[in-house]
Amino acid sequence: MFRFNTNLSSGTSKCLLAFAHFMTWASSAIVVGITGYFINDFDRNQHLTFWIVISAMTLAFWLPAAIVPFFGSYKSWYLPLNFVFSYLWLASFIFAAQDYNLVGCDYTSPVNARKCTLKKTNESFIFLAL
Repeated sequence: MFRFNTNLSSGTSKCLLAFAHFMTWASSAIVVGITGYFINDFDRNQHLTFWIVISAMTLAFWLPAAIVPFFGSYKSWYLPLNFVFSYLWLASFIFAAQDYNLVGCDYTSPVNARKCTLKKTNESFIFLAL
């Protein structure tokens, strides 16, 4: 069986994995906040609903993910979840890129919410959650 020689200690790789899980969780928390603000104050659409559902599910599933790598019996428990959610976040990013970069940002998702910088911030954190 082929194995990669990474020259990283087990402790270092566990810390890096925990940090990556934490960054995904933190990015999804920011997406929940911004998208929740848009849903609360403006008309909602399918993209906003999709973003809030994916980010809220990520908040729930990735909350314990920062400590799981330090368990002695950890054997890539989050690999299937990472695989599924990476595609969901990719779809979210594609929706955000289409909404905010193809036409004027002020008039898309949510319509007439002239908060272009907040929309671009949301798009950025959706990308970081990938």
